[in-house]
Amino acid sequence: MSYLEKILNDIADFNFEKLNPLYQGFFVMVFFAIFVSTCSYFSNEVKISKDAYREMFDEKFSGLIVKKYLDKENRKTPTFKLKDSSTVIQYYVLWEKAEIGDSLSKKANSRFVKIFKKDTTIVIDMNVAFKYHDTIPEKEK
Repeated sequence: MSYLEKILNDIADFNFEKLNPLYQGFFVMVFFAIFVSTCSYFSNEVKISKDAYREMFDEKFSGLIVKKYLDKENRKTPTFKLKDSSTVIQYYVLWEKAEIGDSLSKKANSRFVKIFKKDTTIVIDMNVAFKYHDTIPEKEK
């Protein structure tokens, strides 16, 4: 019998009830801590996404892209600098499709962003950038 088979047999023969009560309590606490941490992480992710979605929905910008860079001071966030010196940040969907020389346009209270290229216009529905957008009631502000 190989060493690996011995370990697998020991795991298969494991009986939680035969453990010392101190170890049983430890394993229960570890399981509970992992469960609570996981639930907390995912509920916080939904809240962050909702807040970011609301900010994006209210945001308005328009202009010619003069610089495209990763902002090192803001955790390498994708950033566009527009001709009027304003910046557009945190939209990975735009980062993949827009280039220097293109124009961006987004109206306030809209989820659509237009990228005007030399020969075409790309309309992006920002709902694809926010995976929890459907958890926000339509009329909620």
